[in-house]
Amino acid sequence: MKILTLHQFLENLIKDLVLVDVIIALIILFSLVILGKIVNLISKLILKPIFKRTKTKLDDKILEILIKSDNRIFGILGLYFGANYFTNRLKSETGLKKILSTETFNFLIGASEITFNILFIATVIICIYIVSKVFNLVMDYYIEKKNLQNTRGSLHDFIPLLRKVFLVILIVIGGLIVLNKFNVNVSGIIVSLGVGSLAIALAAQETLANMIAGFVILIDRPFREGDRIRLPSGEFGDVFEIGMRSTKILDFDNNLVIIPNAELVKSRIQNITYPDYISRVFVDVEISYDSNLELAKNILIEIAKNHPLNLQEFEPSVFVMGFTGNGISLRLVSRTADYRNVFQMQSDFREAILKKFAENKIEIPYQQIVVREKTGN
Repeated sequence: MKILTLHQFLENLIKDLVLVDVIIALIILFSLVILGKIVNLISKLILKPIFKRTKTKLDDKILEILIKSDNRIFGILGLYFGANYFTNRLKSETGLKKILSTETFNFLIGASEITFNILFIATVIICIYIVSKVFNLVMDYYIEKKNLQNTRGSLHDFIPLLRKVFLVILIVIGGLIVLNKFNVNVSGIIVSLGVGSLAIALAAQETLANMIAGFVILIDRPFREGDRIRLPSGEFGDVFEIGMRSTKILDFDNNLVIIPNAELVKSRIQNITYPDYISRVFVDVEISYDSNLELAKNILIEIAKNHPLNLQEFEPSVFVMGFTGNGISLRLVSRTADYRNVFQMQSDFREAILKKFAENKIEIPYQQIVVREKTGN
């Protein structure tokens, strides 16, 4: 009733029906913009201090997102309701057809409907954006609260996929809302998508197999990003990224090895970093049968103990692995707190072994070939 009274007042004052409708549409727009400013002010002055008193910070972060989005939301709503009012008035105002030419009237109707539809789509997009931001905020809060960044067996590795799936669901729902607004037969589209999905599934079996395998890897978590793994081919590398179709592994030459997920799921993978970063360091060496075995073992243990990267909680050990044609095969075994130290320690051990054995006259045997020259008949 208020709008009708305002309309009558402006009509008596201005006498131009189109201008009256434009002014009322602008009043609706500015009213909602002002309402947005008021809501924003109330949120900052009243709600924000209340939310700060709560134990959790999640509500504060959600409120920040809503405060930042207030002006946009109410601005779009103002344009939306203003355009909706103007469009409905044009259609219902029979006197306008007498005042305006047919071309002008049809142009105004078409332009207002297009503007109204664009604003409707913009409203849906903004709602999707806000809901997506809030969902991501909740996921980040869950990871932070549960301390899942470095926790194996948690949902940490699954959350990126969950975010993508949720965003796709939001986009699909938003698309269906927009299509329904334009009176498109949504049920027919869904049936068509079902038939089309079946055809795509048959044509892209390998891609789908890799995607399903990627989903299994994220759920089962045989390895995570950053883990060092050994492939069936014997290659070592650090897991760089676990994607939906493939997994990228960074090898020691700083090259990315891209492996389809379906192959990884079916392969036997050794995870060097599980259950923790502690790794075994071993070095094989041979000594001659004439050398002092006990002295050699003591030297090897002393070398391992004195290394700065050696894990002191574990006592180094030396084992006799066998007897060869050249000498006695020994294996030095120690441990380090970080698997990334293994190769450096092995190199240091070999250098120290060569030096200490030479000082203590312990011979490292090596194969010798004697060539005899045969003379005469």
